Amino acid sequence: MTAQRSLLRLAPALLWLAVLTVGYGLILFLNHPGHMSVDSVISLVEGRTGVRLVFGPPMFSSILGFFDRITPGSPFAYVCGAALLLVLSWAAMPSLRGRVAWIAPFVLAGAMLAPQVLIYQAIAWKDVLFANFAIAGFVTLAHAVKRWDGRGRLPLLGLAFLLLAVACLLRQNGALVCVFSAATLAWAAWSSGWRKALAWAAAGFAIPLVLSIALNAVTPVKDPPGETRNVGLRLLQGYDLAGAIAENPNRPLQALEADNPQAAADLRVEAPKYYSPVRIDALLGSKTLGRALVSYDTPTIGKQWAQTLAEDPVGYARRRLEVFRWVFLTPDIDKCLPIHLGVDGPPKHMRQLGIRSRQGEVDDTRLWNYTTWWMDTPGLSHPAYAALALAVTGFLLLRRERADIAMAGLMLTALSFAASFYVISLACDYRYLYFLDLAALTGLAYVALDPRIRRRTA
Repeated sequence: MTAQRSLLRLAPALLWLAVLTVGYGLILFLNHPGHMSVDSVISLVEGRTGVRLVFGPPMFSSILGFFDRITPGSPFAYVCGAALLLVLSWAAMPSLRGRVAWIAPFVLAGAMLAPQVLIYQAIAWKDVLFANFAIAGFVTLAHAVKRWDGRGRLPLLGLAFLLLAVACLLRQNGALVCVFSAATLAWAAWSSGWRKALAWAAAGFAIPLVLSIALNAVTPVKDPPGETRNVGLRLLQGYDLAGAIAENPNRPLQALEADNPQAAADLRVEAPKYYSPVRIDALLGSKTLGRALVSYDTPTIGKQWAQTLAEDPVGYARRRLEVFRWVFLTPDIDKCLPIHLGVDGPPKHMRQLGIRSRQGEVDDTRLWNYTTWWMDTPGLSHPAYAALALAVTGFLLLRRERADIAMAGLMLTALSFAASFYVISLACDYRYLYFLDLAALTGLAYVALDPRIRRRTA
């Protein structure tokens, strides 16, 4: 009888691991060998050659290049590694609670069946890998905080910092993970006094950043000699200026007109025709507009952007809100690239890599049809996952056990990450806020492990 009771207590945990194992197998089987978009193909070229071609994160290209040595020309090894990072993170969560409720494996199964896991985990996108590293970092941090007064804390903290450092290098706004890493450690150390709490907060913020700088210095993919590909800010400022001119073609453009009056005149004519809050790509519809923007150097663009912001801050906020509405609400999800299936990239780079295009095959069509079942439902909706993340945060902050604070930090990181796109968004692609969805699913699975608000006491 005792053995039967022990087995019955273990059954939910075994079922949790079984769901993870089957789910991981399904990801690899259904998506084999994986999916690559234009961004992925260019990043793989960078990973092979060691030279940056665009302004994407060199860490992602380096990781792709590493796995390409295992399965050349195929993303399969990368997909195996990236998805395994998430699976191992979820496998480590039951030990944070010491029990697994019967509902937990079924909640986990639902999460595994969501397109954000079943399909997205097989797409070679930096957005997906960033989410996986950030989640792994906070789950590891939760284990460290749980053991705060015992042994094993420091090795876990070191691993958490390393995972978060890599996350910082996979998204331009990924450094937000450091803010809530710091907050988590400050809370953990608060009982020892505010000075220690402040010191641990500084460590939680600074160490991942310092590690990220060190990792970036040894990353194999580098800018071409004498060049830099850090043009993201220029693109953002140019996009904001195009929006301001589209809204009011007669607005002052002192810096642009002083540098190149003809280009400024072209912008006044072309921006109202081609600017769209949906995505920056719409500006490519006008060669004249493109030539006008690239005719200015980066300092001139930055100066005009600052002048326009100072002259019309309310207009800037309004235009940015419309851009954010598209990336957060995805009012027309078909325009926001909800998923990518197959392999596609610039023909020159495809030939260089020795890989063929793969689009419209039967298996990919089935995956697309599966994804359409989720469209226009809460299952593929950033606001729904934001609401879920907020609900999970409220529950965890109410219970306030040690690991809960780290997992609440993960939820708040994801919400802040999503909010940062109010300032930096250039397009409404669904993948940009993928971290929010995956973090919310992680939080839901964590709460399902032990949904009690308080532990039973003797």
